[in-house]
Amino acid sequence: MLRYYFLYLTDRRLWAAMKIISACAAALGDLADTPQDAARFFAPHRSRLARALKTTAPAAGGAVAADDFAARLENFFSGLALHKTAADPALTQALLYLQAACAAAPALLSPPRRAGALERIRGFCASGEKTLRLAMTAAQARQDNFPQNLKFCSIYSGLGAVFDSFEHCAAALYKS
Repeated sequence: MLRYYFLYLTDRRLWAAMKIISACAAALGDLADTPQDAARFFAPHRSRLARALKTTAPAAGGAVAADDFAARLENFFSGLALHKTAADPALTQALLYLQAACAAAPALLSPPRRAGALERIRGFCASGEKTLRLAMTAAQARQDNFPQNLKFCSIYSGLGAVFDSFEHCAAALYKS
């Protein structure tokens, strides 16, 4: 735990990366309810991360991966708002898995807990992706309401990309 606080206090890139992941974990439910607020929510976090990326601190991989994760998550919620689509049960379940994965991220900086944290995050991501795959398969199998099914398939694949990006982010933070 001491290493976590030391890195958190001395590495601006790592601090900004962990800050955006924590903020995402806390706000996923609210963003699912009001996805049109995504740009306003992500703007200050992403600008802080962009400023931190200009420093010479060592944890660049985790910060760059966190920025990619945040950008994909913002894009996902912007897509929900653009399509004027509310989260269905599959999206809600997948977002809960993502929230749990984000909440486990701080443990990646603690040497005794980092391996377990990475495995938990991978498990949450795999469960979320499985939920999305099942929902996408069900949407593709339905013959009725083709435009709506196509819309949800693109939304599911967008959230799947968020999970992939977060897994990459977790691996980069594990190595820091």
